[in-house]
Amino acid sequence: MEKHIAWAAPEEKELEKKVLAEYSREEVRRHLEFFSSLTRRPGTDDELQAARYIKSKLDEYGVANAVYEFDAYVGQVGDATLEVLSPVKLSFPCEPRSFTAPTPPEGITGELLWLGKGREEDYQGVDVRGKIALIQPGGLARDRMPASQRAEAKGAVAQIHAGTGKTRDIHMGQIRFTWGNPTPETVALVPQTTLLSVCNEDGQQLIELAKKGPVTVKLWTGARREYVRVRQPIGTLKGGKEPEKYVLFGGHYCSWYKGATDNAASNAMMLEMARLLAKHRDSLRRGVKFAWWAGHEQATYAGSTWLVDNFWEDLRDNAVAYYTIDGLGRGDAPGFVPRSVETRNSEVVRKFNELVIEDAFGLPVTSKQLNRSGDQSFWGVGVPSVFGKPSFKVDPAAGGGGEEIWYSHTPQDTLDKVDTEHLFRVSFKLSALSILRLCNNPTLPFEFVTAAEAITKRLRDLQAASKAALDLTSLMTQAEAFKKRAEALNGVIEKHLTASESKLAAQGQAINACLMELSRLLIPVLSAESGKYGQDAIGSDFKTLPRLQPLEKLSALEGEEYQAWRTSLLRERNRLSDVLHEANRILARTLEIL
Repeated sequence: MEKHIAWAAPEEKELEKKVLAEYSREEVRRHLEFFSSLTRRPGTDDELQAARYIKSKLDEYGVANAVYEFDAYVGQVGDATLEVLSPVKLSFPCEPRSFTAPTPPEGITGELLWLGKGREEDYQGVDVRGKIALIQPGGLARDRMPASQRAEAKGAVAQIHAGTGKTRDIHMGQIRFTWGNPTPETVALVPQTTLLSVCNEDGQQLIELAKKGPVTVKLWTGARREYVRVRQPIGTLKGGKEPEKYVLFGGHYCSWYKGATDNAASNAMMLEMARLLAKHRDSLRRGVKFAWWAGHEQATYAGSTWLVDNFWEDLRDNAVAYYTIDGLGRGDAPGFVPRSVETRNSEVVRKFNELVIEDAFGLPVTSKQLNRSGDQSFWGVGVPSVFGKPSFKVDPAAGGGGEEIWYSHTPQDTLDKVDTEHLFRVSFKLSALSILRLCNNPTLPFEFVTAAEAITKRLRDLQAASKAALDLTSLMTQAEAFKKRAEALNGVIEKHLTASESKLAAQGQAINACLMELSRLLIPVLSAESGKYGQDAIGSDFKTLPRLQPLEKLSALEGEEYQAWRTSLLRERNRLSDVLHEANRILARTLEIL
């Protein structure tokens, strides 16, 4: 009943073979060498050189393009010093985290307290107020950012984060959790304490000192937060039959250092995709918009957010899907034998993403919910999304599971780290097949049974958790009705694929309009707590239907707090009721037409 998701005419299969056969490792290598020669931080001359290079190549390929300039709120790292004053005198190389607060000119002096990973339990019985917190949270943002927020909330006057890498290089990163440029609601939410990072080796020395007794340290940084003029190259390749519709293909091009795998390899591959698709533009039904995002981590995804804010109508009306790539070309560890694949996507394109991966690699696939990271700025506008870097899983008997990315966000992320064969065999193949099918499937490869099932399951779980504090029966009834209509639509679409050419064109337009309308309506309520027009915080850990998530804890509340939350959640129930009502109306209308 979902044949349209994997459907491809013989000529489309031939096009896919041609594009894969015409991939030029030499072209990709040239791009990669150029990007990897630059430290592409937002607003710098190196960023400008990279933007001009992208534009020159798009011009060469005949792809319409522009380099947009705008002001992005950037965390500039700057210089920093860290000294141990007692019980010994030492100094350590250090780097400020992006968006850290600067110190006073004289610096900050205080007692150092070792707080493990900086989890809530690490503060039990510890008063960190007025002290400097020493934490080793791990290299990932999902660990680093909550740890930094917690230390500030507990009253630490400053923080030192110890790295976990295997070299003396310091892993760079940022600690601001609000998304995109500040708004009146978020402008005050920048970090208020200073946070410096040291390498693993120096961190261990500090930890051992702190474990033995009182340690006094002094730190200073000239880091700052400021608006910087950045450049964002965007190329547009129009399709033949539906010229206004497009797949948004994006990846950030800024970097901490040379950033060969993060994200020069992806940038090079995007240019090669632009070259090949421009060559075969007459074979594209829909177009592709190529976006090299500015201000990724160093401006908390300001570039992709800027596109949402400034091209809202175009995205709402014409973007059929968002395919994003990041951290490609890292290859596999020796002896790594994948047995399955894990991928991340929106429910609307889940089966499509899984079927393309199965077709490309012949491996079973499971899907997870998208992370609130990596330029996922399009949930509010309702554009379905695929993260184009699946995770290959190893059979436990084979051992290993891929090398730790110890060089990420360090000066060691250099050209030698890129596995160019892996870049083609895995990354380009998957991206090419996905984008070509999103462009050329006559019927958009969306389905809403998966979304309906996710909504129904979540409502049942919330009903059980709330212990009847709020009745969700009417919502579950509407969700079940939506699922039945979505199943009926899949059946109609399957018949549509074998219809005559004239009938195909007439029905196809109505079907695709319905699918687009449903995605715009449902994706915001499935994924976004902030609704259509806001941007949720980085690292937000939401389940399906995030605006109803507080129902999980409603039954544990009492008194006025209980009443206030119940009133709020009652209104959220009504909001979801309206969405499901409208979704059912759209489906019923479309089924009647067809």
